[in-house]
Formats: sequence, structure tokens, C-alpha cells
Amino acid sequence: MTRLTTTLDTALRAVAGIIVAAVIWSVSEAVFDEPAPLPKRAACPTGGVRVTAGPVNPAMGLRAMALTLENCGTRVYRVEGYPVLRLLDADQQQVTGVSVVHGSGGIATVTGFDDPPRPVSLEPGETASAGLLWRNTVAGTDGATGVPYVSVQAKAGALGLLVAPDGGLDLGTTGKLGVGPWRTGGSR
Repeated sequence: MTRLTTTLDTALRAVAGIIVAAVIWSVSEAVFDEPAPLPKRAACPTGGVRVTAGPVNPAMGLRAMALTLENCGTRVYRVEGYPVLRLLDADQQQVTGVSVVHGSGGIATVTGFDDPPRPVSLEPGETASAGLLWRNTVAGTDGATGVPYVSVQAKAGALGLLVAPDGGLDLGTTGKLGVGPWRTGGSR
């Protein structure tokens, strides 16, 4: 090799080293930045409980979803029976033409869904759940019913809490939604 080739080779290696170092520095800057803060959990609503909607489980036209009731207050919270539901459209106006029935309402046979309600006492931090059940069957030419929002009262007279199930409730044209009773769930 000539001296010129050796000098060029050394210069190219130096430039390549500088470029690699710049890339490593840039990547390390991105990798070691402070992590984004976790989203803050919403404050506990006035009634001392919050309701969240679980994912919709679609299975061959049969749909199921759990509502979770969390006692985020400081006192024992007692419920017995079924959540009180109001189905709301995209403008948060009440959806008509859909019956909310206690239990499965003949929608499907699901173990425990038609069991009678029992009293549930939730200590602070404990949860209970209630299931929703429906079919996404479309018959005839009438439009299918989609429900993007549900107002949930843990019990009659309680504050209605708005939930937005992921993807909404796609009720088809069946006009029926079954709701199971509250059941104990555990701690969060």
C-alpha cells in the first residue's frame, strides 16, 4: 500500500468512527431520557366508587363484557342486585329500542349469569364486577344499534358514572342487553 492509501484509509476510519460515535450519542440520548410520567388515575368520584368497562369478548356473535366497581372511597360500600344502566349514543342521548334485562334474558346460557344477586360489601380498595351479555345479530333491514357510552349506577339512586367500552356495544338488531348481578372481585 502506498502512503496516500494508508492516509486515506486512516481518515475514512476516523470519519466513520465520528459518525458511529454521533449515532451512539444520539441513540443514548433517546434511550436515557426521563420516562414519560404515567397517566394520573382520575380522582375518586363523589360517591366513593368508580366503574370501568373491561374489553368486549366477541365470540361468534355472542358478546360479553365485565363492568368493574371499585371502592375508591374511605368507607365500606354496599351493593345488592344489578347495576342500573342507561345506554347512550354518540351525543350522550338515551338510546331507545333496547331492553336491559336482569340475567341472561335468554340471550345465551352462561354459568352463574342467572344466579340470584347477593349482598356485596366492599372495603376501600376492593372491587366487584357485573357482566353484560348480548348478541350482535342483524336481522332484517333495520339498522344495527351501536352504543358508544353507558351510564352506570352501582345501585338505584347512586351517581351515574359514564363508561366508554372499547369499540362500544354492537347490539345488532336484537334490542336486548343482559346484565348480571354484582359479584365480589378482590383488591386492586
